[in-house]
Amino acid sequence: MVGNGQRLSVLDALFLHLESPQAHMHVGWSALGRLPPDIERPTLQAFRARAESRLAWVPRCRQHLLFAPGGICEPRWVDDPHFDLDAHVVALSDDDEPLSLRRFAELRDELLSTPLDHSRPLWQIALFPRLADGRMGMVGRVHHTMADGASALKVAALVLDVDESDGPVAPKRWSAAAAPSSAERTIDPFVHGAELTIGAVGDAVRAALRPQSSARRALSDAQRLSRALSRDLLTRAPDCALNAELGPRRTLVGYSVGLDELRPAAGRGAGALNDVMLAVVTGALRRLALEREEPVEALKAMIPIDLRSADERGTLGNHVSMVGIWLPLQLPTAAARLELLQIQTARFKDDGRAAGTRNVLSGLGLLPAPLRGAMLRALSPRAFNLTISSMPGPRTVLSAFGVALEQIYPVIPIAAQQALSIGMFTYNRCVHFGMYADPDALPHVTRLPALMADEIRALRSLAAHDPQPARAPTARRPSHPPTRAQDVARAHKGSRP
Repeated sequence: MVGNGQRLSVLDALFLHLESPQAHMHVGWSALGRLPPDIERPTLQAFRARAESRLAWVPRCRQHLLFAPGGICEPRWVDDPHFDLDAHVVALSDDDEPLSLRRFAELRDELLSTPLDHSRPLWQIALFPRLADGRMGMVGRVHHTMADGASALKVAALVLDVDESDGPVAPKRWSAAAAPSSAERTIDPFVHGAELTIGAVGDAVRAALRPQSSARRALSDAQRLSRALSRDLLTRAPDCALNAELGPRRTLVGYSVGLDELRPAAGRGAGALNDVMLAVVTGALRRLALEREEPVEALKAMIPIDLRSADERGTLGNHVSMVGIWLPLQLPTAAARLELLQIQTARFKDDGRAAGTRNVLSGLGLLPAPLRGAMLRALSPRAFNLTISSMPGPRTVLSAFGVALEQIYPVIPIAAQQALSIGMFTYNRCVHFGMYADPDALPHVTRLPALMADEIRALRSLAAHDPQPARAPTARRPSHPPTRAQDVARAHKGSRP
């Protein structure tokens, strides 16, 4: 549902509570596309006209937030009576102004360093019509409260070349629906409290009518909740150089590698490929720590998990949970690091922790909004060292007015005291890594692409020496990753790095 007056879900609102002048909560992308020789360079006016004709596809793009008095409950999405498309589809350079790649990166980083205006709809697409090498650039921003990484491309579809036959027909004239009155806004917190109470009573009645199934479900939920709390939310991440005080500036460092470079180490299956992608990141961070003469120890990464059902594919909002994965930087070999990552990913797929974490976060909705925000801000910098998000892209090449997008680097927001996030977008027969960082807190983020290339060579060497497809071990899995890390390190002692 995206109707006028819809209240934010608890998960969507979490990202408003996490936002600060030093932590901007927008997801996004940076794309470069090359023009075929037989087409004209598309203009800003063409992009705006296309977006305007498709706004009915994404009604949320014409809605802004209406906050409750005193912020005592979640805000609502309401139609923006002053909606101005020109503020949301913009050009940051002129058609006749060729930009160097360096200048494009500078302008892109300036844009990503600026928070979205909460008084407007929470999205923007910025165009860079002409680069010095003949390509075109596009940068998108969507607030995390509006979309997660998996659904942000729905906003990008406003300007991409897509089949329009299945989309809704745009009305000839759009007008904003009326927002709730002052009286309705005044009583809104009490209405919200009543809704929560009615929901709790309904759950209790259903449980009483089916006591046996409810008891089994409650036991299963309790086990998932316990695992989520003990392994993901309450286990403190170690202190490291990635956890520094942040400023407002951001930079995006991209690195692309062909899937054919990774598949030899992955074997078969999307899950195996994700393990190798995590291993590439782990090895690069280990190499960076060694270069910087910093402690080389396991780091805790937050891994978002998309929980959408088949019917929810492509929907806006946040349908995600999270799990914690220990990145075994302390292990000296690529083989040992990959094996331990395989063990951990196999375990969280089996133990239901992602659902448990979602229940914890949803349960925060029972707290008053100000207290909820304070709890989240206190928890987030201590629970993880960084965020790593993997997103599968479309199988076909995306384009805009015939301009094929060659590289798309994802932007994953960084929370307070977390200087780095890494997005991994599988698209166009490549994995595109987007390293999003505070350049003042982590100036050496620019070293990561070269260090990733080094780790990929190590993994390919591993595959050459052991051509069998990589598989997660089937032995009984340990309860605590560092203990297993020591076992794996001993097992691989003397193997190639």
